[in-house]
Amino acid sequence: MMRNARPGMGDASPHRFRTPTDADLGLRHIANGAGLNVSVLGNGAVFALTRQTGRGHLMLGQILGSGIGGGLLRLFVRTDSRPGAIPLIGPGGADRVGVLEDRVVWEREVGILRCRVTLVLAPSEPLWLWRAVITNLGSGPVRADAVLVQDLGLGERPFLMNNEAFACQYMDHHVAVHPTAGPVIMSRQNLMQLGGHPWAAHGCLDGAVAYATDFRQVAGPAHRATGELDLPFGTALPSQRMQGEAACAAFQSPVRDIAPGETVRTTFFGVLHASHAGASDDGDLSVVALAERAASELVERDVPLAPVVRSIVETAPALRAEDAAGAALATRYPDRTMVEEEDGATLSFFVPDGSKNRHVVLRDKETAVLRRHGTILVSGTDWLPGDGTLSLTTWMHGVFAAQLSLGNTSLNKLFSVARDGYDLIRSGGLRMLVDTGEGWQRLAVPSVYEMGIWDCRWVYLLADRTITVSVAVSPENRALATFSVTVDGAPCRFLVYAQLVLGEHDLAHHGEVEVDADRSRIIFRPDPGSAWGGQYPDAAFHFVVGTPGEIDAIGGEELLFDGAPATTGAFAAMRTRPTGGFRFAVAGSLASDGEANEAADAWRARPDMPDEMAFTAAWQRLTNGIAVAGSDDPDAGSALTLLPWMIHDGRVHVAAPHGLEQYSGAAWGTRDVCQGPVELLLALRQDETVKAILATVFAEQDVNNADWPQWFMLDPYAWIRSSDAHGDVIVWPLKALCDYVEATGDGGILEQSVGWRDGGARAADRTDPVAVHVDRLLAAVEARFVPGTHLIRYGEGDWNDSLQPVDPAMRERMVSGWTVALLYRQARRYAAILARFGHDRRAAEVSTLAGAIREDFRRHLMPGGIVAGYADFDASGGAKVLFHPDDTVSGIHYSLIAMTEAMHAGLLSPEETERHLDLIREHLSFPDGVRLMERPLPYHGGIERIFRRAESAAYFGREIGLMYTHAHLRIAEVLAATGDAAAFWDALAQVNPVVVTERVANAAPRQRNAYFSSSDADVLDRYQASRDWDRVRAGTLSVEGGWRIYSSGPGILVSLILGQLNGRRGASPGATQV
Repeated sequence: MMRNARPGMGDASPHRFRTPTDADLGLRHIANGAGLNVSVLGNGAVFALTRQTGRGHLMLGQILGSGIGGGLLRLFVRTDSRPGAIPLIGPGGADRVGVLEDRVVWEREVGILRCRVTLVLAPSEPLWLWRAVITNLGSGPVRADAVLVQDLGLGERPFLMNNEAFACQYMDHHVAVHPTAGPVIMSRQNLMQLGGHPWAAHGCLDGAVAYATDFRQVAGPAHRATGELDLPFGTALPSQRMQGEAACAAFQSPVRDIAPGETVRTTFFGVLHASHAGASDDGDLSVVALAERAASELVERDVPLAPVVRSIVETAPALRAEDAAGAALATRYPDRTMVEEEDGATLSFFVPDGSKNRHVVLRDKETAVLRRHGTILVSGTDWLPGDGTLSLTTWMHGVFAAQLSLGNTSLNKLFSVARDGYDLIRSGGLRMLVDTGEGWQRLAVPSVYEMGIWDCRWVYLLADRTITVSVAVSPENRALATFSVTVDGAPCRFLVYAQLVLGEHDLAHHGEVEVDADRSRIIFRPDPGSAWGGQYPDAAFHFVVGTPGEIDAIGGEELLFDGAPATTGAFAAMRTRPTGGFRFAVAGSLASDGEANEAADAWRARPDMPDEMAFTAAWQRLTNGIAVAGSDDPDAGSALTLLPWMIHDGRVHVAAPHGLEQYSGAAWGTRDVCQGPVELLLALRQDETVKAILATVFAEQDVNNADWPQWFMLDPYAWIRSSDAHGDVIVWPLKALCDYVEATGDGGILEQSVGWRDGGARAADRTDPVAVHVDRLLAAVEARFVPGTHLIRYGEGDWNDSLQPVDPAMRERMVSGWTVALLYRQARRYAAILARFGHDRRAAEVSTLAGAIREDFRRHLMPGGIVAGYADFDASGGAKVLFHPDDTVSGIHYSLIAMTEAMHAGLLSPEETERHLDLIREHLSFPDGVRLMERPLPYHGGIERIFRRAESAAYFGREIGLMYTHAHLRIAEVLAATGDAAAFWDALAQVNPVVVTERVANAAPRQRNAYFSSSDADVLDRYQASRDWDRVRAGTLSVEGGWRIYSSGPGILVSLILGQLNGRRGASPGATQV
């Protein structure tokens, strides 16, 4: 481990260290014969509990513990003798810790209580015990209980680090009641991990009196502002199974009366199996007997204890900013629109006008919403991914730059992801502490949070001063992020710190860090052995200070400890003197250290934040100066307020592909990039960019099978891609090509030569005209027809990712009504394009193919005149329909996407179209939008019978919740095509976050300037969703917004708004600029 022992300024030469891997953290371990391993950090936090299997390591928890912020795991004691909980495991926990072969011991004394916790592993079973021992040192009786909160991930580390929320969505919780232990939580990972389904069980041997299964029940949104669990003595956990996105097993022990001098013991247990083939059930309560036996054999041992080394960050309370209201708010924001209020108090509003459009959120709103407010800032105005594009994520609760990346947002990260939505761990991304004279406090939820297209601002109103933190990325095409902190009032000290990644995942790379205190600069370079360092050996980031006179020290995480002599290399940090303001920036280059150095020097010579003129000029470039016609429809007005943010979100999707919740990715989905980005850019008349997208996409076609991968990264990481694709993916490049030619009239693109891929891993050594690529595409499609038909096989699935077939044979014999309609539509369009540009013979052939597809669609996929979602063919050529009134297998009778695409494609007559719209209104239309089908599929503890994700997801949201915004927008598109403008605008208002809580009575408060990919019924689990489905239909059950930003939806939405207001590729007289 390379150590940094020099935090101060003024030394003559730079010093260097590396970002750590696990081996550099000074972990202490215990292990047993069943493969369990527990590792503990120097601050006493549990780093990880893992189990070694024959195929790898499984993690019990979802997020690794932090040496400066603690972990998600909590064990605390509550007593009637003091108001707050006494943390033993977790931030501010025990002050002494010791490790012996099979156990870890934590100890502390608080007031009249001595508390000791032992974590001990069973010798040969995958089982462990938590024993909390409480001694009353006082002269009077005390009542106390203990609470354990164990976070759950149940997967391999890379799987969990790709997205913890996704892992939780597929984790089934079964709560069984044991005669003496009470409720026992059994958790099964329904997604395959290391060849099995990991399974854990937790309980309290003393008889748990209450439990919880999600951190939303334990911490919730308020924790982001307070940093404290609101669970005082006498408050019970809810004892409800919640299948959420932050899984845990939480238990509350019985209250014990402790006499003076008396000691009581509480024992919790846990079990981790590598796989559990079936769904959890009450028969699994047999694990309690194993735990009881282990507890009876537990012998307490003397364990040498040593003081923990706790960081300033871990002990710093959250700064409590005052509310912004009244005259102060009016003075700061005189021009407000779309104001959101509750009981007369302002919650949020917009500041209008294009590039200066800002969304402003107040403190009380952040503590009320399930999903924290945040946004993604992307530098420059390029619409395509590039090496010079810098991006970062900001969060309202005091995360000023998470996932700061240059180019690829997964592999080229400088700062870490802020993974924890309730801010239980305080270490992700770049953050700050402030000392106003009362010791260090964390800048958490501010009074005001402003979001712009390229910048954000946090305003902390205090009694004697106002602190403003501003962050901006360059609106010009520069890889530069700038940070400004100002204090209006008495000067104060700041401590800036950032968790380093320098690659894909935390603790996976030895990135190189060079601290030059004399120049107030830190230089970061990727690990040469990482994917990033291998492709960009000269890449570098420079952290540069624009106000060096305000800086007291710059270095690593030694600045985050009082008197700690060394750093692991996991953090960079900077401490100021008492100051009225300071500025710093991050400049990067993938090409050379010298280029990054020049950019940093140029900014330091003039350390300015971008001004309004720069934002305005950038907006002109980004939108191509597009203007929008007005409308008398009030819903059109709210749509125009949303429009700049959807352009922003659409750009993130294509130029820096990731989202707020879906932070991993960094790839183009073939289906995705051919929809939203193409439609958005054509609406903005960015035709050359669309042409470049098409050239890139067609060059990804495989020369061997003429198909595309489901998703792919761009060069230089092009070898990272999906190995297969859903059955509809092959159609999407043709759809995008037709969109482009119809919009631009550029038939010459058919003759443009583009390359191929050879098996995906490398580019093929040949090029062909786009027309040849399409010919190969159509030939491959024909080869996939179900024998005796012109219907393309289902393959790995269609647009609805949750309906992948379990039975491999089903992939070959089933067809999707949606995919067939999509193919017909594009074949018909392409035939018209060929004829338009003089390719009559080929046009006739493609037209004949389209006619045959149409005939078989109507023969096999429209029994009774109603479009079916699927048809399952048998060996004789007969077919059973699914997702149709005649369906006797799935129980589902209507498929939204199949009906929608059939209407789009012209497969239905006007009368049939109206009939299907009536069916949609009757069976699929809910107050918050149109559902994919009329009811959810049954759930059986995660066991898959017909479809994979639809039956294995325990969480009722995203596609599983059935209201997917993207599909809703396609129905709005149909309404626009039929000329029903009022219904079109009404449909958009249902999913417009600016007004959704006004238009949808049961919509919960949410962020108002971000695209939500779904509207999710706020149910505890899949079983309640099925049981209370009539309440969802009636709009009497609250609905929450789903995952944000990363979707084709924003691009589709922009295209629909501009198309409805401006018509096809034009602007009406009197139009105003976007």
